[in-house]
Amino acid sequence: MFGPSQRVLKIFALVFVVIFFYFLARVEFLAWNWNMFRTKPFADLLWSLFVGLRFDISAALSVAAPVLLLSFFPWPKNWEKLWQNTTWVIFCITQIPFLILNLVDTEFINFVGRRFTYDTLFIMGEAQGKMMGFVGTYWPLFLVNTLIVILFAWVAWKVLKRPIKVVWHSDLSQSLKHWAFHVFVCFVALVVSVVGIRGGLQGKPISFVNANVFTAPVLNNLVLNSTFTFVKSYGAEEIKHEKYFSDKEEMLKHLNGSYSGSLLEGKRPKSPQNIVIIILESFGSEYVGPHNGKSYTPFMDSLMAKSLVFNNAYADGRRSIEGVAAVMAGIPALMSEPFISSHFTANYFLGLGTLLAPKKYSSAFFHGGHNGTMYFDSFMQSAGVDKYYGSQEYGNNADDDGIWGIWDEPFLQYMLKEMDKMPRPFMSSVFTLSSHHPFKVPAQYEGQFPEGPIEILKTVSYTDMALQKFFAEAEKKPWFKDTLFVVTADHTSKHFRPEYENEIGDYRIPLFLYHPSFKFPAVDKDMVVQQIDILPTLLDFLHLRNKEENFLGSSMFVPGDKDAVAFIDGRYLLFAKDYRIRWSPGHGEPEMFAMSDLTGEHPLTEPTARKAELTQRLKATIQYFNEGMWDNKLYYPAKRR
Repeated sequence: MFGPSQRVLKIFALVFVVIFFYFLARVEFLAWNWNMFRTKPFADLLWSLFVGLRFDISAALSVAAPVLLLSFFPWPKNWEKLWQNTTWVIFCITQIPFLILNLVDTEFINFVGRRFTYDTLFIMGEAQGKMMGFVGTYWPLFLVNTLIVILFAWVAWKVLKRPIKVVWHSDLSQSLKHWAFHVFVCFVALVVSVVGIRGGLQGKPISFVNANVFTAPVLNNLVLNSTFTFVKSYGAEEIKHEKYFSDKEEMLKHLNGSYSGSLLEGKRPKSPQNIVIIILESFGSEYVGPHNGKSYTPFMDSLMAKSLVFNNAYADGRRSIEGVAAVMAGIPALMSEPFISSHFTANYFLGLGTLLAPKKYSSAFFHGGHNGTMYFDSFMQSAGVDKYYGSQEYGNNADDDGIWGIWDEPFLQYMLKEMDKMPRPFMSSVFTLSSHHPFKVPAQYEGQFPEGPIEILKTVSYTDMALQKFFAEAEKKPWFKDTLFVVTADHTSKHFRPEYENEIGDYRIPLFLYHPSFKFPAVDKDMVVQQIDILPTLLDFLHLRNKEENFLGSSMFVPGDKDAVAFIDGRYLLFAKDYRIRWSPGHGEPEMFAMSDLTGEHPLTEPTARKAELTQRLKATIQYFNEGMWDNKLYYPAKRR
């Protein structure tokens, strides 16, 4: 083999090394998260590993491009050692961070429900100062992954240093032949690389949607690798200028905000009302209420027994930063990047604080996390909230959990004290944090809460206890009887009940309203509701009418055949009461499934009228949101109710 040409072959050998280690990372991903995959058919698991090779090849070749191009140049024979060392350094610098990203996603997937993408980089800032806490919690995984990375670098070194019998001709005619052959090898290598990066010879390069070969999202995440999702998401168009309706009125009539006729008319409280919103970290619906005779949330169960509970409530995203924007500003997560961290946050929007200020409401947002986390403090200013209270305002590091911030129990009591100082009427919101990895409870409570089949459940029980103490003290306050409490979650987390291990369960959250002295009107408790409905519900309850409104949300006291829309990795999901729609625009027609079909394996064509109706609703939602972001027009003149 001619010397320069064998260098090209060594680079392809390195690519095979990368693919093998991506396979190891995928096997680790499967083993570590076996609880999510245990109910899936074994054949599907094997097929996931096989299909994933297509994405591994694309990712490996994409990142290997610099060293491949380096091998094309005619380095002299006496530079061979320099070429080997330079190639190894560049290879490790470019490949190892992505390998680490794949290994980190083994656990990270449990908190965002998707592979790592470019827009998730903001979370790296959140992890500053917390790394030792993560290592301490997941030290077995950290140890194994460290050994994998070291092994990766060692194997790459051995491949480059492996002696191969090579030919170097000084004869002019022989040299010309070999250099001509080298040019041909480079051309073939370039063609193979381009085809590999594109994922084949199909019309368009592979993207996220090509990984949707299964109806279960968890299997599609097994197909993907984090290098591919990161590279593909970098520089990608955030949202497209979709145009399904030329008539704006036609578009609006398909949205939840078009319904009218509040059941509160003539029944609202006469005295000024306070608002308290409680957003619970990572509380999926499956964590609440008894299951097999056991409950991890006994207090919440008792509170829900005397509350207006919505049985079909959905989160608008899979991340905390998305849930807070949905609750406090009515903005759903219908693009890859969270609204709070996107450039669209400079758009005109009406947060809850802004809408309540004209009625002389004081407002505050409480979060025990370290100030600046997920830009909550800055966002609350934009949302018109008067004051932000974080761990800095709390001012006692003795109650810090050592990773995220102040434990829920003391922070909720602190919130009560600060609320006593707020002028009435007030709006106060809190976002808890203790039910978050590494799923610890304060030392004095070790062993007091049930462990359950997944580790988050003991912290769920701890937060439930903290809520019980919060309400026990709140009941003593003079403002309590004139306060509406809204309790929900930011997003779901790990599943332990089989009926939730699907795309429906990934978004099902608790959502209920509690008022100690007001009797709610009879409402359809099975109506589909979502986080963005909280803001218009509060305005409806307080009888506040704005001249313009966001038509994506709707008051929960306004009856109607409503839906909720979610978005993840280029795929939209619409949840209605009876059916749901799954659609990746530009990749086939929308599919409809019965809500009773938890697996999502049996697309329906009947009833055609219902499918057409739900598809129109989804298209209206997509166009409304995308235009709202790009054209800075999220609000339209309010309809008369």
